[in-house]
Amino acid sequence: MRKLTPAARCERIAAVPSIRRPISPSTALALASALALALAPAQTGPAPDTTIRIDVNLVQVDAVVTDSRGRRVTSLPASAFELLQDGKPQSITNFSYIANGPAAAPAAKTAVAKPVKGETPPPPPPLRPADVHRALALVVDDQGLAGENIPLVRGAIRNFLDNQMRPGDMVAIIRTGAGMGALQQFTTDKRLLYAALDRVKYGQSRVGVSSFAPLGSTVRGTAMLDHFREESLSVGTLGALRFVVNGMRDFPGRKSVILFTENIRMIYRGATDQMVDQAVQELTDAASRASVVIHAIDPRGMPDYQVTSADDTSHTSRRRVSRVPAQREQEVVDTEQGMFVLAEETGGLFLHDSNDLPAALRKAADDSDGYYLIGYHPDAATFDTGGGPPKFHRIEVKVKGAGLHVRSRTGFFGEPGRGNQPLEHTRQAEIVHALQSPYSPGAIRPRLTAVFTDEPQAGTSINALLYFQPAELKWSTEPDGSHKASMDLAAAAFDENGLALAPVDTTLALQMNAQQYAAALEKGLVYGIHIPVSKPGPYLVRAAVRDPATEGTGSAQQFLEVPDVANGRLALSGIVIQDDAVKAEANPLAGAAAAADITGGAARRIFRRGTALAYFYEILNAKAAGGQRPELEVQTRMFRDGAPVLDSKTDLDATAGASDPRNLRARGRLTLGRGLTPGEYVLQVIVTDKLARKYGTVTQSVDFEVEP
Repeated sequence: MRKLTPAARCERIAAVPSIRRPISPSTALALASALALALAPAQTGPAPDTTIRIDVNLVQVDAVVTDSRGRRVTSLPASAFELLQDGKPQSITNFSYIANGPAAAPAAKTAVAKPVKGETPPPPPPLRPADVHRALALVVDDQGLAGENIPLVRGAIRNFLDNQMRPGDMVAIIRTGAGMGALQQFTTDKRLLYAALDRVKYGQSRVGVSSFAPLGSTVRGTAMLDHFREESLSVGTLGALRFVVNGMRDFPGRKSVILFTENIRMIYRGATDQMVDQAVQELTDAASRASVVIHAIDPRGMPDYQVTSADDTSHTSRRRVSRVPAQREQEVVDTEQGMFVLAEETGGLFLHDSNDLPAALRKAADDSDGYYLIGYHPDAATFDTGGGPPKFHRIEVKVKGAGLHVRSRTGFFGEPGRGNQPLEHTRQAEIVHALQSPYSPGAIRPRLTAVFTDEPQAGTSINALLYFQPAELKWSTEPDGSHKASMDLAAAAFDENGLALAPVDTTLALQMNAQQYAAALEKGLVYGIHIPVSKPGPYLVRAAVRDPATEGTGSAQQFLEVPDVANGRLALSGIVIQDDAVKAEANPLAGAAAAADITGGAARRIFRRGTALAYFYEILNAKAAGGQRPELEVQTRMFRDGAPVLDSKTDLDATAGASDPRNLRARGRLTLGRGLTPGEYVLQVIVTDKLARKYGTVTQSVDFEVEP
């Protein structure tokens, strides 16, 4: 058998016929039904200026140019490019090179805290849209990977998080077979990313435990049923990818989806699978309009097509056995067809035939470090559908110069604003958009404080405080001198599968007399949320607010891991921090559920320099020997922009009456120096149980702001 080279395989994949025409209504209905099982419709807003535009006034294409050695070329003028639509040259009217690489290293290295055994890193400070350099969705198609390749994918992603993730990277780890839950979110917080990676496992997949089904393992007559299952799961994968792409539309710049899969079959028995083909069409068009590039990585590496010990050849003729390598090679070509098309039509990379997955992931992530943005004014007929379905227009970008190679998107549907409609001015649309955005997008800037607590009588719960500033709302003054306003509010805690716990969807009617109004402007207002939790695990608490009078919105979120208290391991509750001059309640953590303002800044978490702070937390499941008090060591650290500004050991100050080592209430104190630089800070508490043989160190963090 003649073994195909990687280049020959790409040519062979590209040569497979692919239908590019609207499908029949019955097939479209079946496709819609299959997609409905995979995702809910995404609510998205208008694209920012940095997003690729495709409309009647301007069509923009992003392109990457490399030389014969694969090195990026960054200094070409517009005259070096030729752009064609449907084979006709277009006049380039907009041209720029977008440099998006890592910032130059500072002359003096910033001090980095030494890691503490058993410690998780503190969360990074909030990231503003202008700070995002790369938006990367690492999509693990657990519905399209063999069980034997899942550990390889996990290892490559862990290496990326450990060694390749940069400051300014907003990353999500997404499984196509899971809902968009607490861990499937874009974040700069490595705690969430490591937790998401830990849940990448082999499950229901259209591929078996190994990439090739062993001889003798299939039952005669099940081919059509297997194909239907594979087709349905493939459409589900593509639907999940489209959900991700639509969710990235509001991110600035050029974004990347890096897909790990080994099975998107567009050809079955020599004919194009119309359902899969149409789903690929819709996905590539959505990616073009959202300025998303799709890179596909096949983790099978250099496949071994030969018969192995797993194959049962006892009832197989020698002639059939001899055909197995060729059949398996053809199967790889067929299953890579969709991966090739997704990468080719969005300007991405198709990475295969490599046993170095970390290098492939690094190459895909670094591809967004710089690109050319090329635009032209399309002919009016481009978006004239004539009452029929929109036409697919091919785009070709050519570059002049020996040895230069260009990658770009290959086309779009001639429908203005397709998949990029402006946000509806309705309560539901605007508050859902604010709730789903990774940023706090607007005029209202709420702050969320969520802590986990475990009370002997009340059980396990999450208590959350949503702080907002009344001055950011529009108030009316009534004839009697009182003030009135209203605020829409939506909030919930999402578990790792996307299930919303204790959802809140309400409109608050606010009315205050002059004295109450003045106090509210000074202190702010707080809405309390109590969320009972029935099982341990990761939770993402999100809240969004909206002013009906101005349509201004804002959102806030906080991630927390609820430990399994019942297993007896050491655990920490969340941390409540406030001005030490204010008298605290007996248990300020449990009091966080109150729907009234908690003084001392526990909800606002903004303090002036020179303030003496008190912070409260609960230590759960501490060990005690012979009825004596636990032997606990508490370390307090404070960070600004990842650099330590405080690192000290403190004595445990247990609250009176907390004699049960399974539930100790503790507090600490620190003073903010008058020379402290204003900005965002993180306070971290590390507790070590000297009597615990295993799992004896735990940590929690809380962020706050220092103002002059």
